Amino acid sequence: MTCDEHFAKERDNFIPKVVSSEIVLKGAPFDIEKAHIQYPDNIETDRMVVLHPGAIALIVIDHEDRFLLINQYRYPTKEILLEIPAGTREPNEQPLETAAREIREEIGYSAKSLVHIGGTWMAPGFCTEYIDYFIAYNLSHDPLPQDFDEFISEPIRVTYEEMISLISDGKIKDAKSIVGFMLYQIYKSSE
Repeated sequence: MTCDEHFAKERDNFIPKVVSSEIVLKGAPFDIEKAHIQYPDNIETDRMVVLHPGAIALIVIDHEDRFLLINQYRYPTKEILLEIPAGTREPNEQPLETAAREIREEIGYSAKSLVHIGGTWMAPGFCTEYIDYFIAYNLSHDPLPQDFDEFISEPIRVTYEEMISLISDGKIKDAKSIVGFMLYQIYKSSE
């Protein structure tokens, strides 16, 4: 039996019933939901969930095959993180549209080529954030203003080898950046 067949057979044995749910905090861009659920073994519990509209992250490659990274202060970490460009989807915005907008806002370029290379749930224990990853290349200078509540560095260009070192040395510790680079490697190995 394949993994997919096993999951399909066992699916109903794992999915809880939602007894009740309510939005306990309305925020921008996230809401928080409190749900009371009952598992198939009749155990009941509450779950708090951050409702996230989804996001994109970009592996941006310049004409010299260098990766474009940014430094951005992330308040929850109290640190400036070196990371790949990324952004939250607007209401009713498709991931490709978000990618085309965010690359211009965060690094000041548009990309003639945006290739979807996968996606991941970022914190499925408490958050609905799903990130779609894209490779962006064939760049041209085409900036949009940054979001009013962000302060992002000019793009930092690194080679493939430098990217590996930055991750292995712990200088890139942002999960979406590490996942994005791994998805990029998988994509390139299958070309």
